[in-house]
Amino acid sequence: MSDVPQSFRVLVVDDDVKVADSLVQILIATGHQAVAAYSAEAAIKLAEKLNPEAVVTDVVMGPVSGIELTNHIREHYPDCRVLLFSGYASTKAFTQAFLTRGSNVQFLPKPVHPNRILEFLAAGEPTQPPVPVAEEPRES
Repeated sequence: MSDVPQSFRVLVVDDDVKVADSLVQILIATGHQAVAAYSAEAAIKLAEKLNPEAVVTDVVMGPVSGIELTNHIREHYPDCRVLLFSGYASTKAFTQAFLTRGSNVQFLPKPVHPNRILEFLAAGEPTQPPVPVAEEPRES
């Protein structure tokens, strides 16, 4: 086993800019290539450039939810792993039912400790070398 940490291309999606940016900073500091998107629509566009190995996304966003984003990711990037998170208790039961369909998707309730995200990444294997990607421009 190698002592070199695995590096993943991670797309972090949350409409809360501070949450998304904080997670990206943590992932970069731990050796991953990570970019933030602040909506599912922006994430879909960014995924075309990034070809992510993992997506970490909030469930409750509008107008496109994290569940809808996950369905898109599953269809276009079948090897990509997805970690859904939500602070809304009502979404947990729905999300758990969604996950029982069998896939490489997991759910965590907010607040999510960054170590849990790192554990999620460590459980997988990188599939391809890093690809340079520009971050999504922030809305003012």
